[in-house]
Amino acid sequence: MIRVNRGTRPVFDHNRGMGAGHYLEGLLEPRSAALVGASADANKVGGLVLANMLAAGFRGRLIAVNPKHRDIRGVPCVATVGDLPVAVDIAVITTPAALVPGIIDECGRKGIRHAVVISGGFSESGPEGVEREHEMLDAAHRHGLRILGPNCLGLMRPALGLNATFAVGNARAGSLALISQSGAICTAMLDWATPEGIGFSSVVSLGASSDLDFGEVVDYLAADPKTEHILVYIEGVRDGRRLVSSLRAAARVKPVILMKVGRHPAGSRAAVSHTGAIVGRDDIFDAVVRRTGAIRVQTLRELVGAAQALASHVRPRGERLAIITNGGGPGVIAADRAGDLGIPLASLSKDTVARLQAALPPTWSQGNPVDLIGDAGPDRYREAVAACLEDRGVDGIVVLLAPHTLARPHAFALPILVAWIASLNVFPHVIHELLFEFLVDCLLHDDALHADARLARIGKRADCDLRHR
Repeated sequence: MIRVNRGTRPVFDHNRGMGAGHYLEGLLEPRSAALVGASADANKVGGLVLANMLAAGFRGRLIAVNPKHRDIRGVPCVATVGDLPVAVDIAVITTPAALVPGIIDECGRKGIRHAVVISGGFSESGPEGVEREHEMLDAAHRHGLRILGPNCLGLMRPALGLNATFAVGNARAGSLALISQSGAICTAMLDWATPEGIGFSSVVSLGASSDLDFGEVVDYLAADPKTEHILVYIEGVRDGRRLVSSLRAAARVKPVILMKVGRHPAGSRAAVSHTGAIVGRDDIFDAVVRRTGAIRVQTLRELVGAAQALASHVRPRGERLAIITNGGGPGVIAADRAGDLGIPLASLSKDTVARLQAALPPTWSQGNPVDLIGDAGPDRYREAVAACLEDRGVDGIVVLLAPHTLARPHAFALPILVAWIASLNVFPHVIHELLFEFLVDCLLHDDALHADARLARIGKRADCDLRHR
């Protein structure tokens, strides 16, 4: 069942057990779980994970493993993995790293086939940790057990009530999937998404990814009906060939947004020290990813913007952009930036120009960008947006608002990206009026243009079935 290559990670036979479903189904659709190292102390990782599982309302059978207790917070508790009454679908392990290889062996002998190792202290911690990781993997491979981690935040599947992490709070259920080597990136994304009302189908923290790597998880999520969009944060890749094939397959059926760090030598060294990741040349990685159909972003701000754009479910017909602004300077800057990003500006039709002539002051810009002049109020914005939306030559609109006493526009149709050319202290009462169900907002117009570019690239992929559910 396993092919072992000396000096590398053993390679599993991924077809094993697939007659009943995907081989990762037990990990990502578990009906039972054991928390090894569960604790009554909410200040310990084992206590936090247990509290999160209970708060999320896990729908399966939950058993704690701790020799000091018979039950913890109402959850039945056994002394060892060998004492479990059943072979659970997943074991979530939070014990000290030195105990993990033995626990993995015990899980394998019990018949458990998936483990989430949250514990740190493996390859990222030096030679002793590397040896400990090899012992853990040897035990897993003897039994055909797959490991998520180690040194990871854990795993969330909100629709199942699964929160096997030590993050603060639960994610909303939704259609975004996040795969990340960094637990801190997971928590940062969750902290941003929850108040925005954006939910996740999955949050998968790979940590050191010593066994399960990106490609296998992307493969699963590509076919997952709960997942409509996939976000990937990468520090280093162990199985590059598998990643490329999985990205290519996934990008055919749903949008995949990818951020890889370690683009420069200092970042590469930091990535290695963080997770023990294998980091290659960034120019080669970038060229390969471009050919898969996945969309790469460079910053966390862009990743957040991509998530927000995808969650809006807005897809422009094409790339032709109209810019509506109450200031000439921001309009020119936006037009230049659109050119940098390869976004063509729309040529307004004669009917649209005539309609704008009738609604706007004589001093308006007479073209695209549509400069409404500094004293533009809601009516002027409304007329300009309506005229551009009805123009068949316009695929998307970026609306810019620079501070002005009379500037309080109400955006009301889509696809529109609203950019505030100021801090949130300017007209804060207007913000909630603008954020309708499908509206995307950005604080700077550069972010709005990046979002439009991402949406346009997704929308024009002829082989991307955006109706996939």
